Amino acid sequence: MTAKTASSAATRVIFVVIIGGIAIFTLPTVLILGIGMLPTLGAMISDRRKEKYATLCVGAMNFTGVLPFIIQLWTEEHSYERAFMVIGNPITWLVMYGAAALGWAIYFVAPGIVGMYIGMRTEQRIQRLRRRQRDLVEEWGPGVAGGRRDGGDDKS
Repeated sequence: MTAKTASSAATRVIFVVIIGGIAIFTLPTVLILGIGMLPTLGAMISDRRKEKYATLCVGAMNFTGVLPFIIQLWTEEHSYERAFMVIGNPITWLVMYGAAALGWAIYFVAPGIVGMYIGMRTEQRIQRLRRRQRDLVEEWGPGVAGGRRDGGDDKS
C-alpha cells in the first residue's frame, strides 16, 4: 500500500466515523431522510446515464418535499416519537413522494420543451438570415448570394 492509498483510506475512515457519529445523534432526522428519499435512491439505481440527470431532477425535488418535515422535526421536538408521527401522516408521504413524482415529470418533459425552444430559435435565426440575404441581393445583385451572373435564379 502506498502512502497516497493509505492516506485516502484513512480519510474515508475518518469521514465515515464523523458521519456515523452525527447520524447517531440525529437518528430521527436520518429516519425521515432515509424513508423520504427512497424515490431518489430508485432514480439513482435506474439512471444508466453517466450524467445522472434523473437522479438530479428527482433528488432535488424529493429533497424539497422532505425538507419541510425535517424542519418541523427540528423546530418542534427532535425525538423518535415525533419522527414516527411525521412518518405516520399520509400527507407527509403525499408531499415527499409527490415532489419526487414532479421531479420525474420534469425529467421526462424538460428535454422536449428545450428541444422546441431551440428549434424555434433556430427557425427565427434562419428567417433573419434569409431576410438579410434578400436585402444584400437587392443591394449588390445575385452574385453576392452565389447566384449566376447572367441573371438566372439559382434556387436549390
